[in-house]
Amino acid sequence: MGTPSQNRRRWIVLVIALLVTTVFSPQACLFGVENNNPAKAVSQYLLPKKSSKKVETDLVVSSQTPKQTGGNSLQPARFGITRKDFDAIRTTVSGIRIAVPIRAFNQRATYGEADLDLTVVGTADSLTEIEDIPLAEGRFLTEEDVSKMNNVAVISKDVAQRMFNGKKPIGKNIKIQKDYFIIVGVTESNGPDLKDTSSTSPKVFIPITTMQARFGDNSIKRKSGSFEMQTYELSEVRCAVEDKKQMSKTMATIERLLSKNHKTEDYSIDLSK
Repeated sequence: MGTPSQNRRRWIVLVIALLVTTVFSPQACLFGVENNNPAKAVSQYLLPKKSSKKVETDLVVSSQTPKQTGGNSLQPARFGITRKDFDAIRTTVSGIRIAVPIRAFNQRATYGEADLDLTVVGTADSLTEIEDIPLAEGRFLTEEDVSKMNNVAVISKDVAQRMFNGKKPIGKNIKIQKDYFIIVGVTESNGPDLKDTSSTSPKVFIPITTMQARFGDNSIKRKSGSFEMQTYELSEVRCAVEDKKQMSKTMATIERLLSKNHKTEDYSIDLSK
């Protein structure tokens, strides 16, 4: 039985063990990550268990700059596809098998004395489920990178060649604006062609949650010798459908959904090329 003081100590140990188990459980940790995420819902980027069957992009829902945004250089108007749109497409449009968010902008990156103008692509680990992005070395983004907003980057092979001069880039830090990203992988190609970016543009892929946390929704676009401030949440959403025979119906459903939430035609829905 033990003395009263010994029994009291046993109870204290049991209570502490229970608290530790509860506070540091995977569910509790995930809940904490979600509530600290500036996107307010990291889970929207974490897709269900991946299918073993290879699929490909069928539809691309893209942001379009409207003819008249109503903003100015100091306070540009918001336009284009939103995170709310993405979540609605992913969860309410029947026939969508996978939906992948992408936000891209052009920026200069540096490593030591080297610098390079490239396209920064914020996306999720599921991009490789619908796009062929072979790796030269390392790995692509993971679900954990997205959920924890890790400062990691996957660079295209020409970034490695032009910035690292023959050195192994894995484990090195590349600087974009004021933030540093550790390189975890190198792709063989520049990845998928994106709207308003050159197909030959060198790319760096980072978690989309990290992009929002570090860079927000504002981007500066170079235009005929001048600069234009733009505010948009997503560049595009790439979708794979369950039944290609129902493509027209799926596109019409997305159109109806978006038309309810957008006052101007600041988006497009196209078949993948």
